[in-house]
Amino acid sequence: MSAGTTLTSLILPEVPRDFPGRRGLKILLRGLHVLAVAVLVGGSVLQVEAEQLRVWLIGALVTGVLIFLLDLHESGAFLLQIRGLVVLGKIGLLAALPWLGSWRSWLLATLVVVSVLSSHAPSRVRYFMVAGSGKIPGGRSKG
Repeated sequence: MSAGTTLTSLILPEVPRDFPGRRGLKILLRGLHVLAVAVLVGGSVLQVEAEQLRVWLIGALVTGVLIFLLDLHESGAFLLQIRGLVVLGKIGLLAALPWLGSWRSWLLATLVVVSVLSSHAPSRVRYFMVAGSGKIPGGRSKG
C-alpha cells in the first residue's frame, strides 16, 4: 500500500467512521453550541460589551470546532458536501466579524437563519456531494 493510498483512505475512508456515543456527543455539543450562539447574538443585538460576551464567543467557537472535527473524523468528504461548504462559509464570515462594525449583529443573525435552514434542509440537499459524487462515500451521520 503506497503512502498516497494510505493518506487517501485516512481522509476519505471507504466506510465513514463511527464510534459508540457519537450521536449523543454531537447532540450535546450542538445544544451547548446553540446556547452559546444564542447568547452571543442576543448580546450583540442588545449591544452588550464585548468583554461580557467573550466566554460565550469562546464557547461557540470551541463547540463549533468540536462538531466540525466530529464530522471530519467521520469522513473528509464532509468538506465536499453542501453541509460542509455551509460550515466553511460560516467560518469565513465569522472571521470577518472584527471588520464589520455595525453590521456585526446583522451578520450574526443572518448566520443563525442560514444555520437553521441548512440544518433542516432535506438530506438530499445537506448530503449532496458537490464533487466526487458516486466515487467518494460521504458521511451520513445524524445528530
